Amino acid sequence: MIDFKDTPNPNAKKIDIQHKYEIAVNLSIEGAKGNEEITKLLLNPGIKSIFTGPGFLTVLKEESADWAEIMQSLEINTDII
Repeated sequence: MIDFKDTPNPNAKKIDIQHKYEIAVNLSIEGAKGNEEITKLLLNPGIKSIFTGPGFLTVLKEESADWAEIMQSLEINTDII
């Protein structure tokens, strides 16, 4: 299960995880090619992009999307990340 942490931005949640992406990049479906887990995450309804930071990823949702629905969808897909 993914451990999402709240951020000051209500449309963003943080995941502490080591990754090999360049730091300070917004990943979209195109930018995540070659990483099945990130692609699966981005394909979930309501997720807009993923921002890369040192030792973390920040998941950004569409403003109209609901975190509860996103989280429920992700719980079903427990193989993500």
